[in-house]
Amino acid sequence: MWMHTRRQGDGLTVPGLGVSVVQLVVRTFDMGGGVGAKDKELAEGSPLLTLLETSGDDPRNWLIAGQAHERVLLTGCQLGLQASYLNQPIQVAALRARLQEVVGATGCPQVLLRLGYPTEDVPAAPRRELKQVLDWRDGHEPQGNA
Repeated sequence: MWMHTRRQGDGLTVPGLGVSVVQLVVRTFDMGGGVGAKDKELAEGSPLLTLLETSGDDPRNWLIAGQAHERVLLTGCQLGLQASYLNQPIQVAALRARLQEVVGATGCPQVLLRLGYPTEDVPAAPRRELKQVLDWRDGHEPQGNA
């Protein structure tokens, strides 16, 4: 259900004719080795890999990592850079420890990004309206440019 043709809401957009084929492939085949090989190729060919790490792995440090992540992405955007994630090693505990070892990290890895200048124009990802992503607890949206 996460993969669908372009429609409103969350999910992965797949061309209309390919949705059922892609869903079948994802459900049927273990693509782990192929995905890992492609990720290795992407990492080795990256102009810059950057690892954001924190001193701990708790909600306070996650917030700090999120703020740093935001600054990296916004600064990169100002410089004309594009970013893509190679975050799988951070999401799997055994790989996270191995990543720490390989890069000599002294803290807790939080985000692994590829950064570089695009070789072609890429359309902007679709964005939702502010009122679709924020929950106004009191039921009243702020007025003006909030």
